[in-house]
Amino acid sequence: MNLAARLRDLSLLSASTITIIGTTVIAASLPQMAEAFAGQAHAAFLVKIALTLPALAAGIAALSTGWAIERVGRKRLFVAALALYALAGAAGYALQSLPALLLSRFALGLSIAAIMTCATTLIADYAQRDGLGGALGRQSLFMALGNIVFVFLGGVLAGVHWRLPFLIYLVALAILPGVAWLVRDLPAAPAAGASQRPSLRTAAPICALGLANMLAYFMVPVYLPFHLRGFPDASSVRVGSLLALVGLAWGAASLAYPRAAARLRHGQVLALGFGLSGAGLLLLGGAGDYPQACLGLVAIGFGLGMNVPNFNAWMLSRTPAPARARAIGWLVCCVFLGQFFSPVLTQPLVAALGIGPAYLAAGAAALAVAAGALALSARTRQSAATQSPVPRSAP
Repeated sequence: MNLAARLRDLSLLSASTITIIGTTVIAASLPQMAEAFAGQAHAAFLVKIALTLPALAAGIAALSTGWAIERVGRKRLFVAALALYALAGAAGYALQSLPALLLSRFALGLSIAAIMTCATTLIADYAQRDGLGGALGRQSLFMALGNIVFVFLGGVLAGVHWRLPFLIYLVALAILPGVAWLVRDLPAAPAAGASQRPSLRTAAPICALGLANMLAYFMVPVYLPFHLRGFPDASSVRVGSLLALVGLAWGAASLAYPRAAARLRHGQVLALGFGLSGAGLLLLGGAGDYPQACLGLVAIGFGLGMNVPNFNAWMLSRTPAPARARAIGWLVCCVFLGQFFSPVLTQPLVAALGIGPAYLAAGAAALAVAAGALALSARTRQSAATQSPVPRSAP
């Protein structure tokens, strides 16, 4: 691979990195933001929504992003989205009203949908079929590294002033030249009889699982800053450090994903990912000290490192090349809707039981999904043994 190709791939992987920090980078600022806007109606709830509002916008926009890519082209939409990301993201540093800040967060989400769909589709376009698992594993690794570096940096900056983490979004301007100069659209060569549209029946279960994964995971950045207030020596820097620990475990698991994908069916990897996440949430919910909380966060990170590339690989393996952009757009939609609706759906549970018991309930639900996936995968394997061989991408 020549230098230009390496720099192109680095640009695509770096762009994937900033989609995950679109929401989490300001997590450590939430308590101070709530205090700053305390005089406005429903400020405590709206500040939490400000964290995940980009996810709602991304979820809505992602439904049409695949269609837009087919009309405009991957590269042109990609470049425009990176510019919008920097502008809308950094606007929170200067905006003085909560409604204006929420509007900028919504615009940020629109850019995230386009960046994530374009980057993932282009990574699949450039990857050889046999190397798809490795390429998506590297993408997940870079997303995890972004979670480590930028979320930790966000915690440090929030300790100085809650507005400073918004300036991190300007990193998109460093990625934009590489995309503009090195990336080019590759024409899809459809196989004979291949559909130009993804199969909803095939995509729906994968999308639903992607949504469920984010519903559970996003309880961590949303509630952890408040959960840790009951721990000794809690601070924004400590919150950022613990959230970065999730990213470290995520990255380690992403490195292992290609090997896991080579040996296990997608459904078995799914069971592993949800099993780890569920165990981690149980540990976090029952934690009374930092060591147990750290152990739980590491397990959650390992689960993410398995699930994130697995969902993309599963979807792409069951979608013809001409339909990739739309299929990934559907998955991106559900992933980001899961991020947004996580605090909306879990807030009543937290209000009734507390943050710790809510983590315990989410952990039990994740373990139930893992058990179901494992049982379905075993039944599929038994059926294959008595009938015909089933491709590894089957559940």
